[in-house]
Amino acid sequence: MKKEEKKDYKEAEGEIKAEVTGLEALSLAIYNEQSAFDFYTRLSDTIKNPSGKEKFKFLASDEKRHRELLEKYYTKISSGKEFVFDPKKVKTIQVEIRNNTTASEALDIGIKAEKEAYEFYSRSAESSKDPEAKKMFLMLAGEEERHYNVLIAEKQALIDQFYWFSLDTPGIMEY
Repeated sequence: MKKEEKKDYKEAEGEIKAEVTGLEALSLAIYNEQSAFDFYTRLSDTIKNPSGKEKFKFLASDEKRHRELLEKYYTKISSGKEFVFDPKKVKTIQVEIRNNTTASEALDIGIKAEKEAYEFYSRSAESSKDPEAKKMFLMLAGEEERHYNVLIAEKQALIDQFYWFSLDTPGIMEY
C-alpha cells in the first residue's frame, strides 16, 4: 500500500474540511455518513454495556438514514443519475476498536466525528446556492449537533459516575 493511501484519523479529517460544492459535497457527505455508520456499527458490536450498545445502534441507524437522504438528493440534482457507491472510497476511521475499548475512548472518537460532521454540513449549507440543498444541509447539521450533544452528555455522565465513586467523603445517606 502506498504511503499516501494509508491515512490515520488525523490525516483523513482534513478531507472533511475541504471546500467543495454541488455533487462533490454530496458525494463526500455520502461517504462520510457511510464511514460514521460503519464506525457506530463496529462499536455497537464491540461494546459490552447493553445501554451503550443501543445508543451506538441508534446513532448508526441515523447515519444510514442520512446517507439515504443524501443519495436521493444526489439523484434529484443530477438529472436522475443515481449515485454509484464505491465501498473503496469510504473513509475508514483508523481507530482500533478492541474488545477492551473503553466507553470513554469510544465516546471521544464519536464526539470528534460528530463535531466535524456538524462543521461540514454547516459550511455546505452556508455555501449552497440551492435553497433545498441549504435546508437539507442545515437539517443534517442539526442532527449531527444533536448526536454531538448526546455523546457529550454520555461522556459527562460517565465522568460524574466515576467522580462520585472516587470521593473519600461520606455520602449524604451516611450522615
